[in-house]
Amino acid sequence: MEFQSVKSEVAEALRRYGFYIFDKSKLGFVEEVVKLLRDLGPLVRVRSLSQNPNYFVLEIDIYAFEASCRERCLKNGLVDYRCFNKCMVDSNKNAVERVVAAISR
Repeated sequence: MEFQSVKSEVAEALRRYGFYIFDKSKLGFVEEVVKLLRDLGPLVRVRSLSQNPNYFVLEIDIYAFEASCRERCLKNGLVDYRCFNKCMVDSNKNAVERVVAAISR
């Protein structure tokens, strides 16, 4: 499998599902895709699946924007969870769009 094919698979999976599951044979190609992201690299993470260490998932790292959403939705010392959940969903969607755009270049 060549790099361009994996790059297309990653972009399509992120666009459709928000994550990409792959086996160990594609790990090197996926790491190259992540390198393409440069400044957006902290928005994604690659981790092995605990059920089967031969499989990995590339996904948006929600911790990249969790703190800013929590801060944005803090009111009188309490987190407004409706605001927080909306912020997390919107931030995740925005991150997926930015990552897919960068991969698709």
